[in-house]
Amino acid sequence: MLVLAVGSLVGAQALAQPYTSRLGRFQVAERKGCAPFTVNLTILAGGCTGAQPCNMDFLGNGTQVQNQFTFTYTTPGTYTLRVFSQLNPNQDDIVITVDQNIQPNFELYSCSGRQVQLRVTDTNYDSYFIDFDGNGSTDAAIPSGPNPTANFSYAAAGTFNVAVRGRDINSADNCASRVQAFTAVTSLAPPAITTLTAQDATSLRVDFSGAPNTLFRSEIATNSTNFQLYQTLYAVSSLTIPNLTVDDRFYCIRLNSFDPCTSTNTASNIVCSHNFDLSIQSGVNRLTWTTGNTGQTGVSISRNSLPYVTLPGAPTSFNDNEPNIVCNTDYCYRITTNYPGGAQSISLEKCGRSFTITTPPAVANTSAVINGSDAQLQWQAPPSVNVAQYRVLRESGGTGFSTLATATVTNFVDNSYNTNAALCYRIDYTDGCGNASSPGIVSCPIRLTAALAVTNEVTISWTPFSGWQNGVNRYIVYKLTPAGGVLQIVPVGTALTWTDPTTDNANQQAIYQVEAVAQDPGVPNSSSNRVEVIKNLQLIRPTAFTPNGDGLNDTFSITGQYIRELQLQVFDRWGGLIYSSDQQEPWDGTANGKLLPEGAYVWSVRIVDFVGRELSYTGTVALLHK
Repeated sequence: MLVLAVGSLVGAQALAQPYTSRLGRFQVAERKGCAPFTVNLTILAGGCTGAQPCNMDFLGNGTQVQNQFTFTYTTPGTYTLRVFSQLNPNQDDIVITVDQNIQPNFELYSCSGRQVQLRVTDTNYDSYFIDFDGNGSTDAAIPSGPNPTANFSYAAAGTFNVAVRGRDINSADNCASRVQAFTAVTSLAPPAITTLTAQDATSLRVDFSGAPNTLFRSEIATNSTNFQLYQTLYAVSSLTIPNLTVDDRFYCIRLNSFDPCTSTNTASNIVCSHNFDLSIQSGVNRLTWTTGNTGQTGVSISRNSLPYVTLPGAPTSFNDNEPNIVCNTDYCYRITTNYPGGAQSISLEKCGRSFTITTPPAVANTSAVINGSDAQLQWQAPPSVNVAQYRVLRESGGTGFSTLATATVTNFVDNSYNTNAALCYRIDYTDGCGNASSPGIVSCPIRLTAALAVTNEVTISWTPFSGWQNGVNRYIVYKLTPAGGVLQIVPVGTALTWTDPTTDNANQQAIYQVEAVAQDPGVPNSSSNRVEVIKNLQLIRPTAFTPNGDGLNDTFSITGQYIRELQLQVFDRWGGLIYSSDQQEPWDGTANGKLLPEGAYVWSVRIVDFVGRELSYTGTVALLHK
């Protein structure tokens, strides 16, 4: 350990004399420092008074100021400070060096007896000055080098702020300090291994807890042999050990709190890995393992990433038997040994495929949601069965089922669905043992149609849904906007038809869909295809009007439902245009401000309805004066 007396470095720095310029006309107290670095000029010769001013170029870039004797450099770099005097024709100069202001990096190691060891981990400066107790004074100074250290003893246990600043030789002492909190302790507490995890066949991960600022030394023993030093750790809470044969032997791990001041260790608990094997036999999955006998309290076994069983004591085997296993199913097991205090050792995961024979049940509930040309099928998996592959079958109009696709999940989308084709589906499957299931229940989606009466009354009808073993509980009618907004939701029980009783002047276009709800809870609803209905334009076309100012039938206009735009034109008997408006304004029977004579006038109207259709109508209207 290298420790230098404070006075040897501080005194050397204090002896530094002011630095004189190249021609000897001015001095600076320091010519090198960390940014921000302030330079103070002392003029030795050459005036620089109010009557005989000097020009200073601090940055060496041609920018001059007059009689300025202090300047602060904020950007690291090398600068030529120039002074121009009226008494001396030649400029005088000095080189100023501004370094980056870097806080030193260091580590603090706890020692027993309220001691600390500090190690500087960078070489950015020539020397480092340490304030161990945060009182502003320098307690130690050490030069730059390979891992320089300094020790310090505190009078009492407690938390202190340790500050370290760096300084170069012949440089200003203005560089920033890095401050770290440190807690002095009477004795070092041992670390605690919390988890030992087999990451793969060649590596173990150790997770542990311990006091801050503590050096830890890890040790490893193979198959309970003698422990050997592996690695020294600091400021970490985990360690990965590679290049092992985790699958063929077990390893025991121990950590120590290391006191660098006394070179002594305080040992942690011991945790051991497993040599774990899985043997798949007929009707049974057999687990066996060996590990170190270090006071285990029990063993927990997970199966397929879920907790499965916990065994007390220190067992070394477990048999997983039928009916808890299913044939031709992949099972993955992991052993966790539990230790006093909550520490755990987690084994590698071992997997295998069981074998036996079962007869799988049929798929009983299949729902269908129609979305355009997609039939979205969803079915319930048979309970307690390992399904290897589902088979989606389809028939059209009772012509017999044929395989449409296969799936490994409980849903499928038929992208070629056609409502008019009367398509039905069935889900069969093969289980993990290669056994074919009984035929699944036939699922026929709801097929919805709509009829529009001349009165714009809408009647919808639909086929009953089949696909659920206990049938339909009720149907629900949804009336939607083209954008998907809900206009109306109507429960209709088990009826298969419904007439829309509403007169809707705001929505010329509506979408209808029917949803089926199953008797059994938890079964997804089924939905029909969507049917779009566009109601017809309904016009009111008067045949006569009397523009006599009596307030009754004084104007002529075309009105009705679902009119977005309307352009009205009126012609006289010779075809001359006498009135035109695209603002849906009525005609008052005048032309150029004069009431026209009685007679028949031809009108023409162009209409754009709510859905953008353009329609044209013509007719005649009688203008009467009485």
